[in-house]
Amino acid sequence: MVVTPDFRNRYNLTGFCSINPDTTKAVWCSLNECLNDADRFALDLEYAICSGFFQGGDVLILDNAQVHTGKENTVLQDYLWDEYGIFLLFLPARTPEWNPMEQVWKCLVQKLRDIPLKTCREIGEHATA
Repeated sequence: MVVTPDFRNRYNLTGFCSINPDTTKAVWCSLNECLNDADRFALDLEYAICSGFFQGGDVLILDNAQVHTGKENTVLQDYLWDEYGIFLLFLPARTPEWNPMEQVWKCLVQKLRDIPLKTCREIGEHATA
């Protein structure tokens, strides 16, 4: 897929994947026409919780990317535990192989390479509607 310079500056894809074999939803994602920042991540995380994707007793594994740790997300670990009973585990630096979501991203990027940019934009418009 040929990506124009504005694609990364216009769209944000937040995704969570589950490794629980008993779940009916293996992946939750949100595609939005906005920048990827800590505020957007926190909002998408709230949406995922409200949709029932996360439940008390779940473990959320994140890397230390700025979108996960910046702004108000500095208190994310305590907030998720106190409000929802969700345990937040931050991975050590440079350990993407420990994060199951990295495998989803790898597969998604491979699939998106074959989709025209116009189609990705149309999908994004429907995802935020």
